[in-house]
Amino acid sequence: MAFVCGMMLCVASCEKMNVTNTDSGDKGEANVRLSVGSFELEPFSATRTMVSDVCSRISFLVYDRNGDRIRKLDQQVGDADFGQADFLLAQGRYFLVVTAHSGLGNPTSTNAQKIAFTNKTGFTDTFLYADSLTVGDTDVEQSLNLRRIVAMVRFLPIDAVPVGADSIRFHYTGGSGTFDAVAGGWGVVNSEQMQWYGVSGKTNQFDIYTIPHEGDDDQLKVKVNTYHDTAGDISILSECEIEGIPVKRNHITTCRGYLFSPVFQQKFNITIDDVWDNDSITFNF
Repeated sequence: MAFVCGMMLCVASCEKMNVTNTDSGDKGEANVRLSVGSFELEPFSATRTMVSDVCSRISFLVYDRNGDRIRKLDQQVGDADFGQADFLLAQGRYFLVVTAHSGLGNPTSTNAQKIAFTNKTGFTDTFLYADSLTVGDTDVEQSLNLRRIVAMVRFLPIDAVPVGADSIRFHYTGGSGTFDAVAGGWGVVNSEQMQWYGVSGKTNQFDIYTIPHEGDDDQLKVKVNTYHDTAGDISILSECEIEGIPVKRNHITTCRGYLFSPVFQQKFNITIDDVWDNDSITFNF
């Protein structure tokens, strides 16, 4: 937060910018050219040729010295320039934020210190670039490295989904759907998050995502319900509640056990590793 305030104050008043919000990149001449160069993935890095394999949505956001968003360019996989953005900006210092994810919609981003995903847009593997951007006499060409800011919980049930179930809901608290891009992408609110799954597809693995708060010591409380819908009459077929699930940024917490027919007073064993590609935290229930 202090960084942004200092950055804003260091721009002389004579350099006040006369630019407005836009939902597209600058067409024609541009003096700032950005591209997503890589994603920081454990245990490997993805080059730009793999952008569409990592995410389906990218947002390029530029904020001025007052913290106001003055440029906003949202892209979806399939766009010809997916992962690249051109802007025409006056000389001065800005704050650049780039988010990459695979949600149903883009986060609200008016305030760089409270960029928010919602249950409607969804919570997915999410990556962030956030740093100052200086525009001077010469053009700026920059390749960006985005870092993961989420934790994942992976459920591997050892029991079957109840017969007749149409959908499964994971309702969870303890993490955040809103992050502060200025302060490293840590969660800044206590969110009520939700993830729905249909039963017609894969039912032996379910993943949920959250943005940890600074300190990386969050614990989730998760309630799992299965539902059956008969002509609009919705009934609950099963319910399981799990507390104290540890989550850490760039880690996977794996939960194995009875998810749809929980055993009374189940015991939990936790082991921690730091490789996202493997089951980083094992949580048996």
